Amino acid sequence: MKILVIDNDSERISTLKSLELDGHLVQVVEAFSEGREFLNASVCQMLVLGPEQVSGDSLKVFSEWRQSLAEETPPLVVALGTSQEGLSGVDHFFSLPFNQVDAVGLPGLSGVSPEPEAINIDMVLEICDGDEELFHEIKDIFLEDGPGRMEKLKQGMDTKDWKAVMETAHLMKGSALNLAADSFRIANQNLERAADAGSSIPLVLFWYDQVVYEYGRLESHLKGLVGGSA
Repeated sequence: MKILVIDNDSERISTLKSLELDGHLVQVVEAFSEGREFLNASVCQMLVLGPEQVSGDSLKVFSEWRQSLAEETPPLVVALGTSQEGLSGVDHFFSLPFNQVDAVGLPGLSGVSPEPEAINIDMVLEICDGDEELFHEIKDIFLEDGPGRMEKLKQGMDTKDWKAVMETAHLMKGSALNLAADSFRIANQNLERAADAGSSIPLVLFWYDQVVYEYGRLESHLKGLVGGSA
């Protein structure tokens, strides 16, 4: 599960980050205004708000976001702090202080939208004109090339070579299209755009983490499929 935390308390953030040991992706921004562009089902399934985000000006920004969703399905919203009468848009509250036991309980909350499937089998077979052998060839090529591309992407990130990051993300976006792997495609598409702009390192880092997480999901799913050489 992908969890976006909007908080500025280091102790609470550290507690939530421990969920990554269980395979979840936990990303953090300090203010709701910084995180609005990340708030859709492809980016996170759960939104965790620190107490400052459900009061004052931040609460106004949060309320405007919830009202703007129309028919879109939002992530499940969890607020850390005391339940407030008349406050709409928050699905669960956790009392403070927030501890490790509370953190472990987060991913099990009812109402969390499931992550999108790593690939859409029906669509990828349509892309392959129903040829399952061709699909498995494409799958095997991805499994062969993927580790090298991810290593090249990491090197580009480590050296801040945004051109290499952009080019690698572009290649992997193409691979994702061939596999109907929408979440992986979206992550690479956004990383490519962020690296091309080259103006916001935090934004590049955010989408890089998404790419790494989605690559892991996709690779695991493809290795579990019967057929081909993998």
